[in-house]
Amino acid sequence: MVMNTVSRGTDISKFKLSYRERNVGDFPDELNIVLKKKNDLKYGENMHQHAAMYAMDSINGHNVSIISRLTNIRYVRTDDKGKGGLSLTNNMDIARAMGCLKYFGDTPSVVILEHNTVAGFAKQVNHDQTLDGLFRLARDADLESNFGGTVVFNKPLDMASAKALYELKGINPFFVDVLAAPGYEEGVLGYIEGQSKNIRPAEFSSLDKLPKFIGDETHGLLSFKMQENGEMGVQDIFLTRIKTVDDFILDPLVYDKKIEPWQPHFIEYYPTPRELDDLVTAWRVNCAGARSNGIVFVKNGVTVAVGSGQVARVYAVKDAIVKGMQKRMDLEGIKYDKLMGIRGYRKLSANPFDKAVCASDAFFPFADSIELFVRVGVSAVCQPFGSERDVEVIDRANKYKIAMPATLERCFGHF
Repeated sequence: MVMNTVSRGTDISKFKLSYRERNVGDFPDELNIVLKKKNDLKYGENMHQHAAMYAMDSINGHNVSIISRLTNIRYVRTDDKGKGGLSLTNNMDIARAMGCLKYFGDTPSVVILEHNTVAGFAKQVNHDQTLDGLFRLARDADLESNFGGTVVFNKPLDMASAKALYELKGINPFFVDVLAAPGYEEGVLGYIEGQSKNIRPAEFSSLDKLPKFIGDETHGLLSFKMQENGEMGVQDIFLTRIKTVDDFILDPLVYDKKIEPWQPHFIEYYPTPRELDDLVTAWRVNCAGARSNGIVFVKNGVTVAVGSGQVARVYAVKDAIVKGMQKRMDLEGIKYDKLMGIRGYRKLSANPFDKAVCASDAFFPFADSIELFVRVGVSAVCQPFGSERDVEVIDRANKYKIAMPATLERCFGHF
């Protein structure tokens, strides 16, 4: 980390007001939505639920079908095997994986989903990294959780990667349940089908057409949140302002208003270029693949751990750290009691969190999470800011020389 030499930071103190202000959109009094059936599904989220896949065709007469037509998730197994085809949960996992991979453009990347949440992710940070090597990194990020997962590539699947899917066969219980890619090289599907009668391969197109950044064409798409009482929330689809590392506020400043005159407190340390790249990666994975409260740790383009869906932010941090340490202990064959957290982690050949970064989908309400970052060696964290205790969090980050850029947006995934 390089020390910030400016005399003061970038004032973000007014950002806190955005949590209190109304931001009302121009939604019509009535929404007439036309859906067109694509196909029946094996079953829904559970076996006793019937399901079908529909594509959104129009909203109030405006054609919104272009994204569905362009991306077109489809089942491509050539025989009559594969557990009867794709279920609703399989489609949901593939779609969420695409929502994660869309941020990484032409950079070869692999994501593994479990229960609609990212369990492992890896992107190419060195040109000598191959697609099969990236799969191994994503797989080994959480080998236990990735058991029976949905593996999705953003590049056509080559034979080396196909063989990597089965290299642990007979050695480890790991297996791939659902597979998706924008294509398959010659002979790959036949090889996969010969290896497993149960795997369900799918294909998709035009990943780059999915909107992702503020200002992108959304083609009229909206986000619908169905509630148990029959009501439905409607909102704009999530788009992030973080296109590149230049969109972070590296030296966020807020004022301590308890003292007259108000005292400025700002982050004093910048991330290194490597940390900045990992912070963008962690933020993007958080945007698409972690439930709120979302915490994503990344190191050298690979997820170290994901804390997702916890009821307190510090719990998400703690659980992710425990999981990350235990997964590394699994890889090194170190025995431990799963009920006893990370007891025994000091036997590891290396600390997986040392120099790792973290993205938090919302602000830190207390500085307790910062203490946990310090204990395991995390060196940089990005977060929206806007907490009543931003001053305390900033001071604690400075005390431990942790870089903490601001995103100035929240990316809750309340799913």
